[in-house]
Formats: sequence, C-alpha cells, structure tokens
Amino acid sequence: MKLSENTVLITGGGSGIGLALAKEFSLRKSSVVVCGRDTKKLAAVQKENPGIATFPCNIASETDQESLLERMMSEYPSFNILINNAGIQHNYDFSETDNHLDLIEEEVNINFMAQLKLTDRCLPILKTKPHAAIINVSSALALVPKKSAPIYCATKAAMHSFTKGLRYQLEDTQIKVFEIIPALVETAMTEGRGKGKITPEALASEALRGIESDQYEIRIGKTKLLFMLNRIFPSIADKIIKNG
Repeated sequence: MKLSENTVLITGGGSGIGLALAKEFSLRKSSVVVCGRDTKKLAAVQKENPGIATFPCNIASETDQESLLERMMSEYPSFNILINNAGIQHNYDFSETDNHLDLIEEEVNINFMAQLKLTDRCLPILKTKPHAAIINVSSALALVPKKSAPIYCATKAAMHSFTKGLRYQLEDTQIKVFEIIPALVETAMTEGRGKGKITPEALASEALRGIESDQYEIRIGKTKLLFMLNRIFPSIADKIIKNG
C-alpha cells in the first residue's frame, strides 16, 4: 500500500504507539489527525508537531464519535485511513474485592466496542476512496494472555478475531485491513513492567514497512517468536507470558 499522500485518523494518538505512527505517516507526506481524551497531551503534540492536527475525542462516547466524523468529513474530506489504536489496561484480580464492574465496562468499551462502532461509522466514507485502509493495533496478549489483565487480553483477542473477519468481508473491495501485533512496548501503560521492551518509534517503523508491503498481519519484535512458540510448545508460551 502507498504510504504517502494519505489522510490518516489515529485514535489514542496523544502519546506512545499512536503518536509514533502519526509521526511516521507525517514524514511520508500524509495528512494526519490524532484524537484522544487528554487535551494536555494533544496540546503538546500540536506544539511539537505543527503538521499533525489534533481533535479531542473520547471514542467511548457516541456523541464524541459523531462529532469526530463530522469534523473529519468537513475538514479532511480525503480521509482514507483509520488506525484504531486507543486502549487502556487495568490490572486487578477477580478474586479480590467485591466487584470490578466499572473497570470491566471501561476496558471493554474503549478497547473493543468503541473501535467497532468507529469502524462501522467510517466504512461508508472509506468505501468512496480509490484506496483505503483500516489498521487495528492489537497485542501479543491476544494470543497468549497474562494473569494480571484478563479483560485487556480478552479485548485484544476479540480485536484480533474481528480484524480477520472484517478482512474477509472487505477482501473484494479497495479497503485493506491490517493488524499490528506488538510485543511489549515502552509506553506509559507498561511503565514498571517487563523487560526487553521496544520503543514506539521502532514499532512504528516496522509497522509501516509491513503496511507498505501489504503484510496484513504485522507481528512486531518478539511477537514473531511467540507465535511460533505457541504453535509448537503452547505450554511454554503460556508459562512465559502468564506472570508477565
């Protein structure tokens, strides 16, 4: 897929993976819009990267999603690439305290439901473009879950499955469906956890090489090894990731 002269919308683009992807696309002469809930982060992005536009948006809000699409159609009518990157992770034990209902709902909504709804809203726009793409950011934890974050892992597994199914549905259209599957990345969400992390910049660079070569499932870094290990020795893969 051609990476230049696109118009890209990235959710959760105020920092980390989303911001790194935004910078990479911007370097390739694409127009880039990032959205997120943290207005301070968005202001910093705008100040440091004047070529990247920022829209405040809580994608879990139906009203915010509708406003986001209205602005995109009005200000960026050439919009042809959606990157579903927004995500949160809560770490808790179901056997402790009485309930985690609010945490469950927030994680499922942001990591999965909101991204499905945004995709559905964007598809009529993307269908009008001569070339377009949906790029979903999942996780190696979609394949092998860890003990401390079962809901996060479940939402990423659901996103992985949804991405494959959507790709099947759109395979006879001009819309390409990609999945970026990172290993552990050095972001605010992973601070203090794990070793051998890759930087968001390294991830973005590798991801765009995969997109450019039409590699629809882009396994980043150690994810390649995990997929192979899980296929041959799944019990070992489980043991490695379980307490990660």
